Amino acid sequence: MKKIPENLINDKLSQYLLEKGLNRVSQGKVRNTWFLNPKCLLMVATNRISAFDFVFNALIPKKGEVLTAMTHFWATKVLSDFNHHLIPAMSRPEFNAAYDLKGISLSQLPIERCLVVDNMGAKLYPFEMIYRHHIGGSVFKDYQKTGMAAGHRLTPGLPKWSKLLHPIFTPSTKEEVDHDVNVNADYFFSEMNKKRLGAEPLEVVDMLASAYNKAYGYAQERGILILDTKFEVAGKKIVDEILTPDSSRFAVSEDWGKAMAEGRDPHFYDKQLVRDYVAKIETPFNVVGVNKLDPKNPDHVDFVHGLKIPDEIIGETTKRYLQIFERLTGTSLREYQKKEMGVNL
Repeated sequence: MKKIPENLINDKLSQYLLEKGLNRVSQGKVRNTWFLNPKCLLMVATNRISAFDFVFNALIPKKGEVLTAMTHFWATKVLSDFNHHLIPAMSRPEFNAAYDLKGISLSQLPIERCLVVDNMGAKLYPFEMIYRHHIGGSVFKDYQKTGMAAGHRLTPGLPKWSKLLHPIFTPSTKEEVDHDVNVNADYFFSEMNKKRLGAEPLEVVDMLASAYNKAYGYAQERGILILDTKFEVAGKKIVDEILTPDSSRFAVSEDWGKAMAEGRDPHFYDKQLVRDYVAKIETPFNVVGVNKLDPKNPDHVDFVHGLKIPDEIIGETTKRYLQIFERLTGTSLREYQKKEMGVNL
């Protein structure tokens, strides 16, 4: 069963890299990862869009570029004191090593969507490392029922998206096909203490909490709230995407304040428009919404792959990705790519 629509599996870049003899070691919902050598991988962000563990037959222009540039920005600027998996270029250390690849052997490599990273697969944590400074998302229903989120007892009766006194760690399982499952922090520690992945789990959890706090403070100074975020970690390094619109919920502080007063969700600067649209779609399976379907069911997957996302949803999603990037970095995507990544130099 193909988790990605057939026509999106091998795009032009994938065909080019295959022709150059590279081996694609994994194909995620959004990213393709290619083997360079035992120590290095090439991580390529596509414009694919996913929600509720399905990949849709649609592309969001500029999405892959925003994900790549934002990961580079957080890792090399705001969170440069934290260990991460990005490898600098030999010729221009301020750029990523993808810059070297383009100059040496892969002249057609779109480095605006590519990052060369450490091969950390053997030390990758089998959990999603989720941090929340605001109560909402997938843990909110449990909180309403029990007053707890991932084992943390919270003040009762908080409205959705209320700011918490301190960020909380709410891990989930990492499923290949099925929906991720939220787990208590105690369960996470009991499982991770059995493994040897290069760092003490508590040390890693505290490190990521510090990174989230620093990023939250940086964004807040610019009128943006990072309501929650999902990290990936391997050993003692932050890996994969970092604080992007695919892994985080961003909202404008002013709108969040109005939303709390009006009892609504704030306007999110991520793929929420797509989530909202597909959650209202009539299906032939006696349920409304793609979120009610099973990503392990081939019929459900075929149905989702046949859906068309309206152009206005695609266009507005691109707009929001670009807006949050510019708001956080203080520069346009094009200028950042040229100055900080060596695109088109």
